[in-house]
Amino acid sequence: MHWIADLQLLGLILVAHAAPVLLARLYRRTRRWPVDGGHRLAGERLFGASKTWPGLMASVLATSGIAWLGGIGAGIGLLVGGTAMAGDLLSSFIKRRLGLPPGSRASGLDQLPESLLPAWAAGLCMPLAAEDIFLTGLAFMITEIWISPLLFRAGIRKHPY
Repeated sequence: MHWIADLQLLGLILVAHAAPVLLARLYRRTRRWPVDGGHRLAGERLFGASKTWPGLMASVLATSGIAWLGGIGAGIGLLVGGTAMAGDLLSSFIKRRLGLPPGSRASGLDQLPESLLPAWAAGLCMPLAAEDIFLTGLAFMITEIWISPLLFRAGIRKHPY
């Protein structure tokens, strides 16, 4: 196991997921450009209105910048940020197909694609074994479940999960 690489990766995944939430909190009144463009499949939005291009870009740029500042490399930050958002979009797509409304809780589905996809992708560039990838996904899930209610109480998140 590579604890330092695991912690670096977990930090990058957390940055990737925090950036869109913080951007939305800072710029509530700006125009939102949804990633799905409002398109629907079987009557439901593809992803939902909260998945926006500015949020996606904030995630990728923030993760890249933090990775660069941390000496990991901007390229790994781009990879982690991009795949974290791809996992987030996949989660949203599946939730819409299951008929779950935006913002609804789906433990596991809300965290695993968003953490395992970037952990796997980072494993192509960082010294990570399969157990590192699994533990990073598990650590993200626990951290996200623990920290979301705190962010909700602070007025940063719309939902406590």
